[in-house]
Amino acid sequence: MTEDELEQLLEAARDHPLRFELTVRTLAFTGMRADEFAHMTADWMDWQGEKVRVPAEEGDWTPKTSHAVRTIPLKDVDTLRLLRQYFKRNDEIGVTRQTIRNRVCTVAKDADLDKKVTPHILRHTYGTTIAHRGASPQYIRQTMGHADLSSANDYLQYAGTQLDSEANELW
Repeated sequence: MTEDELEQLLEAARDHPLRFELTVRTLAFTGMRADEFAHMTADWMDWQGEKVRVPAEEGDWTPKTSHAVRTIPLKDVDTLRLLRQYFKRNDEIGVTRQTIRNRVCTVAKDADLDKKVTPHILRHTYGTTIAHRGASPQYIRQTMGHADLSSANDYLQYAGTQLDSEANELW
């Protein structure tokens, strides 16, 4: 998803209830998996450090892999604001992956994008965005919770393709 498409999606999300915008923004600016977001609690938040900490377990939930236990920097001020607002009234997200998928698809439909948008597409968007901004393969791997660098290198390669495409458009 391009930056323009993401902005179009975020604009459409603003026209929905808080939980829809919160879902789209958090997935797009953290790279969290839908299952992680569904089980996120207020305890995962490090407000001072502006980070989300995905734990080794949360009740009966465990992350997809041991590498998914990680700390994710959260520097998008609007996402931080929405998370603060949400967690002032709630202790947990407490929804299903399907609910998250439905929210993202509803917002994407209203954004009138020409492509399919899912929670996993937003995860890829995050990976590509940080690669495009110059993140190292190690940073991408750790932030995304991958076991090895090959996935991080995929994001770097795709980000390079996007840069080539932008250069072609400019010239």
